[in-house]
Amino acid sequence: MFMIDLGMQSYYSLLGVSPAASAGEIREARDQKVKELREQQRMAKDSEEKKKLEDRQKEINTAGEKLARPKEREEYDRQNAHLKFFSVRVAAAPMFVEKADRIYVLHRAIREFLAPKGVDLTPLSDIEREDFSADETPIDLLDNLLR
Repeated sequence: MFMIDLGMQSYYSLLGVSPAASAGEIREARDQKVKELREQQRMAKDSEEKKKLEDRQKEINTAGEKLARPKEREEYDRQNAHLKFFSVRVAAAPMFVEKADRIYVLHRAIREFLAPKGVDLTPLSDIEREDFSADETPIDLLDNLLR
């Protein structure tokens, strides 16, 4: 996920969600942020640092509660015109979603790694093959085409 916030703090950017996020997504983001902050509070050694984390947790709770309630969210959106510039976009298309694609890329990387060492891997398919001399299965149709 790629976020553009133009440097303005909003409840959406605080929670790391899109203005189009559902109430469930907002609650989930809030809970995740609060969980992370509580873990940081346990690890904090300085009381001043703990206080900052507590304040941050209160901000996140406030943002989550306001955005999770439809009427309050509508009012917040109306009062904050800068939100129209905030957007969440996919940074890149998903890669190697299919298992076959992952296997092909992995095979190619291994083959390229082993080639300088003199190790030759057999191709995954006939498309990659260059030498068909080992293929001695007679196929009349193909043999007739070669004559």
